[in-house]
Amino acid sequence: MKEFSRVARLRRQHTTWPRVGAGALLTLSMLGLIGGNATASTKTSGSFVVTGALKGTLKLGASSGCDASKHGVTLSSFTTTLPSKKFKTWSVTIYVTKLGTYKKFKFLKDSFVLGTSNNTGWVATEGSMTIIKHSGTVNLTLGAHEGEATGSVHVAGTWICAS
Repeated sequence: MKEFSRVARLRRQHTTWPRVGAGALLTLSMLGLIGGNATASTKTSGSFVVTGALKGTLKLGASSGCDASKHGVTLSSFTTTLPSKKFKTWSVTIYVTKLGTYKKFKFLKDSFVLGTSNNTGWVATEGSMTIIKHSGTVNLTLGAHEGEATGSVHVAGTWICAS
């Protein structure tokens, strides 16, 4: 009888272990999805669709530059470029006084700047942008601001910075 009890106890342990192990594995997997290991699952991504005086899509990839803080973000090294004879390298710089949604813009305070490597840029004049520490959305009209920038440009898009 003693041997039967030992075998029954071992069998219970053996049959319940996989269920506990699977439950623990599921819990660990869920933790990874909701932030237990955000750096492994979060990649820099997003895109900006540009229309008007400039046309095309700027896409962010895993090796794109994405420097974010509570005062804005600088996005660079896009995986695509806007077709232009004058400009090849593009960047986006967003300045904010605090995280949130903006519908009024002031250059170098609360602003969105589409720039090139030769100090030419378009700056937000109307629309809206919502900035969260590592991500955001924009739907903006930009006006020529400096350098050889000409014409009005519309930019709509989203981004997520690897955290």
